[in-house]
Amino acid sequence: MGMFDTVCFDKAYTCPLCHGKIDSIQVKEFENVLENYRVKDCPSHAEEIRIIKDELFCDTCSKHIGKSIYIVVGRGILLGIVDTLEEAKKLLNDLNLEKLVLWYHDLYRRYMNEQKEKNSYRRFLNDLREWYGERLHERPEDDLATKGIWFIWNSRHLKGALNPVESVERFMTYKKMIKALDELWEAGHQVLDVYYPEEVSAGEERWSVDVYQDEINERCHLNWTWTVVSEKQLEVDGEKESQQPDWVVIVEEPFSDEVVCQAVGKWLRDRGYEFGVKMISPEQARGSGLIKKLKETDIESEKMGAVSMETVMKELDEEEDKRMVIRFKSSR
Repeated sequence: MGMFDTVCFDKAYTCPLCHGKIDSIQVKEFENVLENYRVKDCPSHAEEIRIIKDELFCDTCSKHIGKSIYIVVGRGILLGIVDTLEEAKKLLNDLNLEKLVLWYHDLYRRYMNEQKEKNSYRRFLNDLREWYGERLHERPEDDLATKGIWFIWNSRHLKGALNPVESVERFMTYKKMIKALDELWEAGHQVLDVYYPEEVSAGEERWSVDVYQDEINERCHLNWTWTVVSEKQLEVDGEKESQQPDWVVIVEEPFSDEVVCQAVGKWLRDRGYEFGVKMISPEQARGSGLIKKLKETDIESEKMGAVSMETVMKELDEEEDKRMVIRFKSSR
């Protein structure tokens, strides 16, 4: 098919053959740069006013399903995807200057956000080149005090990372988390359910838990979402707060569910989010990340006649021990 663009639907269609969902269509009517477009996006030039007829294609069945749709473009903006030509004409006729101004305002805001993102990536690449290219990562931390301001945006991605690849992974993981949080907020989520699998007694001074948030884990393909660790545990591990990834939260207080929720809530507020944080038990959660993988492994093992959740929790503890060893080595 060559190069194309993809128009994404606000509401998916259902294939009459396999009953699978069809949530987009590939078109060759725009710039053909493998871009994804949604309603209110600007796929074409301002003088473009047209209606594009196309036929839905089911990827599962690998065939067209005999259903036509109409893609409506007015003044370069994707106005909508409708089922009939009459609806398409009505969309064009209803377009007025007031609506255009509002939509262009949204487009300009998105453009500015994209510029900020580009600058963020550019700044990270410059810092990454300097950090490793000038071998700053090999110098004692005291020698870098005067350069601290240079890396104010990316120090958590650079310090403590074993190599440039880990720095890039830290940066990209953080970006994915922020994008997922933006999407959840725009979708109307106000409270984030969190949980942890470790068994920690209330009041413990030295402790660490991996906190799971299923929606974020699934969107970002993470093993877990945050790690909340006490200062005393960090000290025992021989690590420094400045060398931890951005999703590791350090606290002073003894362990409690409330402390974990407060730590995650503060992390969110520091980044401009007003989500509430609610602690639930692992049994109440649908499961994601490492827990989901271990549960799936356990189900397969049970089918083969093996033991169940005890093995899962043991494997989880072993994984945590390995992670702590790696973190300790990286801080040396």
